[in-house]
Amino acid sequence: MEIQTADLLFVPNQHHDMDEAIAASTGNYVHVAIAIDSKHVIHASPRYGVVRQTLAVFLNESNHVAVYRPRVENSDGVVARACQFEHQPYNFSFYKDDPGVYCSQLVAAAFKGVIDFDEETMQFGDGEHQISDFWSAYYLKLGVDVPLNQLGTNPNKMATSEYLQFIGQL
Repeated sequence: MEIQTADLLFVPNQHHDMDEAIAASTGNYVHVAIAIDSKHVIHASPRYGVVRQTLAVFLNESNHVAVYRPRVENSDGVVARACQFEHQPYNFSFYKDDPGVYCSQLVAAAFKGVIDFDEETMQFGDGEHQISDFWSAYYLKLGVDVPLNQLGTNPNKMATSEYLQFIGQL
């Protein structure tokens, strides 16, 4: 399968603590990256901030990546907008106005005006509690309130967009 410019690469739960918490709150896809071309991606991650990587390095850290192709005319413009965020920090709080961006926030900004991904109220529950123990401890360590019911994006919701076509799995 040939990756094309502006394809979205959705990463399912890799069973790390944060992945488990995200999956419990929003669904199986826990991360998303944008293809710059057939051999490079850009994404926002807690480990790197916003970074360009080779596809090989990205795939070395993620298994069973799903590829979705956006139905867009100006894929180069999408990538150019995404690359403007390179070297920004990761937005650990997920608050929209905090510095940096999180993965789906980067995608939403890159596609703005081309595909407007719906924001929805952010959820941090685990099926039993409105805020899971993981997220309670996470936000306590950050020293900020959990942004429960604030508007935001998440990879799982993005993958359901009518403007994306599932291509396959890497």
